[in-house]
Amino acid sequence: MNKLALLFIIICINIAACASFAQSLPYDYSSTRVIPIKLSITETISTRQPHNDGEELKFRVLESVYDNGELVLKQGDIVSAKLETFVKRGMNGFPAELLIDDFEIPGIRPSQIKGDYTKKGVNLCWLVFPLKWALTPLPPSGSLTNFIIGTNVALKPKNVVIIHYYPDWK
Repeated sequence: MNKLALLFIIICINIAACASFAQSLPYDYSSTRVIPIKLSITETISTRQPHNDGEELKFRVLESVYDNGELVLKQGDIVSAKLETFVKRGMNGFPAELLIDDFEIPGIRPSQIKGDYTKKGVNLCWLVFPLKWALTPLPPSGSLTNFIIGTNVALKPKNVVIIHYYPDWK
């Protein structure tokens, strides 16, 4: 049998299996009704201090959240989340980055929350790489651009973090 025909048959079987699996999922994402939830962190977190992935963070609800006139979250309630990824700034202009996810909100299932929050520092790669190529004819000088470092980032209580709540999702 031709190898290409065999590959085609395998791909078709995989596509059919994935489609039938997707139809059996218990989630119903047909509704697009969304309610934004505005949060602010309770304590400043910065990439200048060491942090661990998975560290628990606390957020305060900035505005009360209502769904069809019913109170879901009260202003001032505390919500927890996890620091999913903590990336320090790096050489060649790479910025620091904070990725926050796994928001745990009382009365709301995790499947009804969509969105993580990412905050990045200033990316200086756009400066480093053209400068590196411009200095390449002078052998050691192009390597000096490696020492251009991206910026740190901080998430402060004055920053507003918005996540999305889909009340009709199961």
